[in-house]
This record gives sequence, C-alpha cells and structure tokens, in this order.
Amino acid sequence: MAKTSVNKEAFDESAYEHANRQMRLVKEEWHQDAISVLAREVVRRLAFRMPRADGPEALPTASDIELLCAALLSADEKAADQFILAARRDGVSPAAISGGYVAGAARKLGEMWDDDRISFIDVTLACGKLYRIIRGLRHILAPAITEGRETRPALFALVPGETHTLGIEIATDFFRREGWEVDMLVGLDHDALLEEADRRHYQAIVLVANSDRMMEPLTRLSLALRITQPLAHIIVAGSILDHHPDILNLVGAEAVMADLETAVATLRELLGKPAV
Repeated sequence: MAKTSVNKEAFDESAYEHANRQMRLVKEEWHQDAISVLAREVVRRLAFRMPRADGPEALPTASDIELLCAALLSADEKAADQFILAARRDGVSPAAISGGYVAGAARKLGEMWDDDRISFIDVTLACGKLYRIIRGLRHILAPAITEGRETRPALFALVPGETHTLGIEIATDFFRREGWEVDMLVGLDHDALLEEADRRHYQAIVLVANSDRMMEPLTRLSLALRITQPLAHIIVAGSILDHHPDILNLVGAEAVMADLETAVATLRELLGKPAV
C-alpha cells in the first residue's frame, strides 16, 4: 500500500488540543449522567453519521477494529492516535478512516458498553480519544463528510429547549440587513436541528442560549456539530455568557457574540472576510 504523508498542515494540533481540553473539563465539572449523554452522542455521531468507505477492500478487518479499541481503552494516551496516523501514513483513505476505522470502533465501543463489558469510565475515556482524533484530522476527513453540500456563511441556531426566540430573531435580521446570507433554526429538537444543519456546509454556526440550564444541551449540540460540520467555527451567543466565564473551553467554541455592536466584526474576523 502506498505511503501517505501526514504533516503538520494535515493534522490540526490546535483542534486536537482544544478537543482534549474540552473533554477534560467536562469530566472535571459535570456529573456522571451528563457525561454519559455526551459519550453516547460521540458514539452515535461517529458510528452512524460518518461516511462509508469506498469499497470493501478499503475497510478494516474485525481484527483491526479490535486493535483500535484496545488502543482506545489502554492507559497509553497516544496509542489510538498512533494507530490511526499509522493507517493514514500507510495510504488508508480518509473515507476508510472515518467510515471504517473510526465508525467501526465507535460501534464496537457502544456494543461493549451496552453489554457491560467495559465500564462507564472506560467508554468515556475512549470516546474522548476518538473525538480528539477526528478533530485533529478534520481537514483530511471534512471533504468526505461535507461532499455535495452547499456552502453557506453562517447558521444561527437556538439550542433545543431554549424558549426565548426574540434575541436570535433580532440577530439574524441584523446580519441579513448587513448583507449576510444567513440561515436560522429555532424550535427544533436536538436530532431535527442536526439533520437540518447537515443539509449545508456552514463556515460558522452561532449557538444561542440564555438560561443557565441550557449549558448541557448547548455542549452536546456543539460536540455533535463538531463531528458533522468539522470545519465550521462554533460561536456562542445569548445571556448564558453571563453565567459561565469559561464557556469557550467547556463548549468547545472559538468565539462569543456578546452584543450586536461587535457581532459582525467577530464573524468577519473568524471567516477572514474583509470589512466592507
């Protein structure tokens, strides 16, 4: 099999470390039930939403998946990273990495968890490792994930369970009057929102939440969007910013929109667009 280079440009160290920091914070600050919900979200999105490999010859064997799961469950923090990067260097395609290795390992971990063959702690650690790997490889995996989608500059989405819609409606209207082609999603549950968002490839996604009780749904939504929209910038807006000074790291976002006066400049800076 031909060798493939995995250089610093291909592997996003910043996104990898950001994901690692987020998972560490979640485990430190959240109770077990909330962490379990996040772990199952990782399993679901990686196992069933990633693209399939091109052909059977590119798919990993059952033995490959067993070895990857063993690496994910081992005490060696870098074992799974090295396994996936070695497969990539050996010429395994991005589609086979995501649809074969990563998806296969996620399904296997889910089965082992449901059958009580691994503990809650084991599966959360393994899911955290899988999540940071796909974040590190996001530039490699993104084309297969977003293939065929129309590219749009931004999506404004109200976090499921949030009932205050006036703020997001004002913000969306403000951006449209400023000449931005932005979409808005409100009133949808978690899965429906993700299904709608997946119809397009967004450069930025603004998640709006107001009440403190929205922190867990917000983080779950951000994590899922990181998997299904690997290149999108995640931005947090709304009154929830007043309650969580460390919200960027916990949610895994790049920026906040604290007010309309600076909102356009914030989005322009993230997207590298010049002022008009």
